[in-house]
Amino acid sequence: MNPVKKFLTTSKNIEKSGAIWNMIASLIFSFQQVILSMVMTHVLAEDIGQVMAGIFAIGYADANLFLCVGKYGVRFFQVSDIEKEYKFKEYRIARIITTIGMVVISAIYVIIVANANNYSLNKALVVFWVCMLKVPDAFEDIYFGEYQKNNRLDVASKMWATRYIITIVVMIILIVTTQNLLLTVIASTIISFGVMGIYIYWTKEFVSENIPAKMKSVWKHLLVTLPLALGAVLVSYIGVAPRSAIDAYIQDDKIQAIYTYLAMPVFVVQMMMTFIFNPCAYKISCLWDARKMDDYIKESLKQALFLVVITVVCFIGAAILGVPVLSLIFNVDLKPYKVDLLIMMVGSGFLGLATLLGNLLTVMRYQNAILWGYVIVAILSFIFCGKVVKVYGIRGAVIFYVAILLLLCLIFIGEFIYGVFINKKNKNIYNAEGV
Repeated sequence: MNPVKKFLTTSKNIEKSGAIWNMIASLIFSFQQVILSMVMTHVLAEDIGQVMAGIFAIGYADANLFLCVGKYGVRFFQVSDIEKEYKFKEYRIARIITTIGMVVISAIYVIIVANANNYSLNKALVVFWVCMLKVPDAFEDIYFGEYQKNNRLDVASKMWATRYIITIVVMIILIVTTQNLLLTVIASTIISFGVMGIYIYWTKEFVSENIPAKMKSVWKHLLVTLPLALGAVLVSYIGVAPRSAIDAYIQDDKIQAIYTYLAMPVFVVQMMMTFIFNPCAYKISCLWDARKMDDYIKESLKQALFLVVITVVCFIGAAILGVPVLSLIFNVDLKPYKVDLLIMMVGSGFLGLATLLGNLLTVMRYQNAILWGYVIVAILSFIFCGKVVKVYGIRGAVIFYVAILLLLCLIFIGEFIYGVFINKKNKNIYNAEGV
């Protein structure tokens, strides 16, 4: 066995290794844009670096939006499919379909936006190829869900972390040596695809079953999980809306870069919740599947308490170190934006809570309820975000984003309480009738 394959597939303590490598992978995933933007703004001339970072930021935001199309929002649905309602090959065929959809929609979107916002050809191509850079993330995730369901989160996390490390290293080398963002993204995308293919081939033994797929089940699966996919796209759109408004109404790549720097710490809380929740996802799913309602509620509240603590710690850290650290990292003066940064950190707690509640509602199979929450806030974002940014600039973008996340949390809290109450009530009735 070659040493890389041995590293990916062997762990002395599977659960501990899974938790550690999940944390490492999540950190690398969350800080990819930070690392690359830092390189651009420090290595390149100041004006060129800030503009390049701004273009990369809008491409990265769009890429994460379309990544939701590719992933289709089914990771936790797949992991919580305890009874194996759908076979792995059915999940995989569905993922091939959604990944192709991701590519097509990305291309159409970039063409439309490039025409509307007067992108140069180079900028349009960069945005498109940044979207393509996320395609491997979409496809390999279906394998990661299968590995996690088979208690091999360690394998999935090692694959994810090392592929990202390789991609980031390649991008840094190319940015420094070529100072050509388009060439950098194209070459890195091709290499990322290659690494993904090799890793999947080396770890395919962890797919637990090879039962043939039924296309009827594939289409049923796509229909059943459609609310999750739409919800994932809409919540990503909520995050992209302020950036898109800046792109449309301010049309300054430097301002786009500054907003991106302010928004980056927001995802720290969401990332840290991923550290905690991902390893517990299967356990929580089992509690719900067995309708151990008290234990399920207790575990959910414990996750929420972790979130509160993380948010408070991150807010204090941002208040003390946020502006000087970010200014140093990105080679730009962010002192005028300290208030905006702190408002964003409050929003980080709301984003983390919305993500947690969305995952819990997915385990409960309340995907339609999730969708309605996202639809409401997405419509409000579509109608009002551009108007707010046009009048109030970055401050308007920041406040609007946080307010919309708060509304989403309130909707999800109501749905979660209702779902738990109904199921607990039904369980009590069932037990009474059984007696």
